[in-house]
Amino acid sequence: MMKNVTKFCAAVCLFGASAVLASQPTLAQDAGATGYTYVSQWSVPRAQWAAFEKQDAATESKMKQAVADGLLVVWGTAVRRVHSADGYTHAEWFTATSRENLLKVLEDQWTTATNSNYVSATKHEDLLLHTLAHGGKSGASGTGYLRVASYQAKPGSDQALAELLMSKVKAFLDSEVGKGNLTQYNIDEEDIHTDAPGGYDLAMLFPDGAAIDRFYEDYATVGKSDPAIGQSFDNMTDAQMHRDDFFRVTAYQNK
Repeated sequence: MMKNVTKFCAAVCLFGASAVLASQPTLAQDAGATGYTYVSQWSVPRAQWAAFEKQDAATESKMKQAVADGLLVVWGTAVRRVHSADGYTHAEWFTATSRENLLKVLEDQWTTATNSNYVSATKHEDLLLHTLAHGGKSGASGTGYLRVASYQAKPGSDQALAELLMSKVKAFLDSEVGKGNLTQYNIDEEDIHTDAPGGYDLAMLFPDGAAIDRFYEDYATVGKSDPAIGQSFDNMTDAQMHRDDFFRVTAYQNK
């Protein structure tokens, strides 16, 4: 598992784009294209979990239709596996290639916003993100595990960190999609800021626990080659602001 910012990026930064992108299977059609992601998070009382997850399942047909209509490139629902005392228990997300398409789906989803399962939640938040990159296995769907790693750039390092994520980190993620260790990923920043600028999220969806182990074996292997690269990344970020979230994905679909 990822233990700290430096170790993770020491590994991913060592992959050159030309090396890891060669001989890859088909990736999602919109991989690498900018997009927009809407995330909803809910804090649901434990007694209501089953009903809330049933409500999520009832929306799947609409989300599948939005993919078929070309409005979405990915969607998913998830339940948190690592809880905090005041954190959220459930999450939903979807990604589109434009704000227009994203908002079309959002307005359709909004018609159920007063559903009793949502009203029962004790806490709720939404995020509207600018997706710098999205990649994944074309046509993938099912269940899995989602890890979201959040980083905060130090003042003046926003652009350098974004460039690092979009070059070396993205190249490593694409290689892991090719190996089957990842089924999809997003690199995001806030489009509507509800937090300080300079924050970046790396969302990675794994098919199972064995794939998570293989993924981190890969980064551990290459991470020994040049620790100076990891130190450069560490110098760009505020380690005190780093956070991870971990979810069981109950359903998802990648275009």
